Amino acid sequence: MKEIFIQSERNDLSTDDVIAWIYYLKKDIKINTFLDDYHIDNLSVEMSNTKKIEARINDKKLNHNSNVWYRRGEFISFDKNDVRNKEVHKKINTETITPVLEFLNSGFSINLINKFDDNYASKLKMLNVALSLGIKIPDVLITGNNLELYQFTTKHKKVITKPIKNPYINFKFNSHSIKFSTRSKLLTKDDLEEKESFFSPSFFQKYIEKKYEIRSFYSDGLFKSMAIFSQQNEKTKIDFRNYDRIRPNRCVPYLLPKTLERKLHKLMIQMGLNCGSFDIIVTPQNQYYFLEVNPIGQFQWVSLNCNYYIEKLIAKRLTKNGN
Repeated sequence: MKEIFIQSERNDLSTDDVIAWIYYLKKDIKINTFLDDYHIDNLSVEMSNTKKIEARINDKKLNHNSNVWYRRGEFISFDKNDVRNKEVHKKINTETITPVLEFLNSGFSINLINKFDDNYASKLKMLNVALSLGIKIPDVLITGNNLELYQFTTKHKKVITKPIKNPYINFKFNSHSIKFSTRSKLLTKDDLEEKESFFSPSFFQKYIEKKYEIRSFYSDGLFKSMAIFSQQNEKTKIDFRNYDRIRPNRCVPYLLPKTLERKLHKLMIQMGLNCGSFDIIVTPQNQYYFLEVNPIGQFQWVSLNCNYYIEKLIAKRLTKNGN
C-alpha cells in the first residue's frame, strides 16, 4: 500500500480538500499526518549505501522516496511543560536533537512539495534573484534613518512600507498563543519630517500604480494565475489582502506571458522552491512588477474563483510514483 505524508494544521481547509481528492483518485493508499505542533517522542535517522536515508518519527517511517507535502505546522521535540530538569533537557535538545530536526525540516525526500525551511525564504534574496533574471521590481529601500526615508519618499512621491519577512506572526507568551498580521501601508512626504532621526530598520518600496494585481500559483513549472481587480475599491487599492467582505474584488483566470513564466520558473529553481504563490502587479502601461513569492501561500481562493482544481493537481502530484 502506497503511503503519503502530510504535515499541516488540523483546521487548514486546503489540506482537507487535497486529502479528499487523494482518496477519490486512489483508494489503496495510506495517509500519515503530522498535525499542528507535532511532538516527537521517538526519533531516529539511518543512512547507508543501500537504504540511503530512512527516518522514524514516532510510529511513522519515511525514506528518501517518500511522497511528502509540507503545508503548515512544525516538529516539537522539547516538552516545555516538563519542569523536571528543564534546563538540562533544553541543553540536550539544542545540542543533539535540533540538528536532526533541521535536517528533516530541510526536506530529505526527492518526492516532496514544499518543506518547513521554505518558511524562511528570504524576500531580499527573491528580489535580488529577480533583478539578476531581468524581472522588474519596485525600487526598494531598507533603512532606519528618517532622513533617508524622506529623500526616498520625495523622489518617488508615494511609498509602501511592509514587513521584511512574514506578515503573519505567531508566538507564545505566558502559555497564551498570540497571532497577528501586519499589512502594507502607504506613505507620502506629508507623513514625514525632514530631519534626521532613527528607528528600527524597515522595508520601503516605491508605490506602483496598478491596472490589476495577479496571484499566480506555481508547482514544478506549472502556473495557475488569477487577475485581481483591486484598484476599483479604495479598501483594497493599496493591498488586496485588506479584504472587502461586502464588495469583494472581481477575480478572473489569467495567462502570464510565457517569457515571464520562464523567468519566474528560473527564480524558483535558484531559490530551491518547487511550489508557491506569486504576487505580481500589472501597471496601466502593461508592465509586470514582481513583488514576492510565498512558498506556503494560500491557493484555495485562486482554485475556487478560476475553477483550476489546484487541490486535485496537488493530490495527483502526491499519488504519482517516483520523482
